[in-house]
Amino acid sequence: MSTHVITIDIPKHLWKNDNGSHGNWYAHNRLMQTLKRIGAWHAAGYRNEHQHVSFQHCRLDVYVQYPPRGRARADPSNADNIGKPIIDGFTQAGLWPDDNWQHVEGPFYRMSPTIAPSGLHRLEFHITETERTES
Repeated sequence: MSTHVITIDIPKHLWKNDNGSHGNWYAHNRLMQTLKRIGAWHAAGYRNEHQHVSFQHCRLDVYVQYPPRGRARADPSNADNIGKPIIDGFTQAGLWPDDNWQHVEGPFYRMSPTIAPSGLHRLEFHITETERTES
């Protein structure tokens, strides 16, 4: 089974990790909606380039690339705050019927061996089609 990769660069002003304050609710909601639109846009483009690919069941690994100055104290699992709305955008664009456990295993956040360009974080979404196992 092949792995599909969607790469998204996140500029510094959109990067918020799970630690610390995110400002007021309205600012946080605007950020989440922006990230969801970014995810939908990238997924729609990917689907158009790849014969409208979609997945009934898949494994999702997210490799997080940090800029050079943020790498030493990086914790990839904190990227979930950014990754989740992007994944919701993938769902909206039709990559899978829903991002629940019945269709998507994960997401599993991992440290990428590659360093992102200065001022950016980069998320690589590795999507591997799998067979659903009943549990």
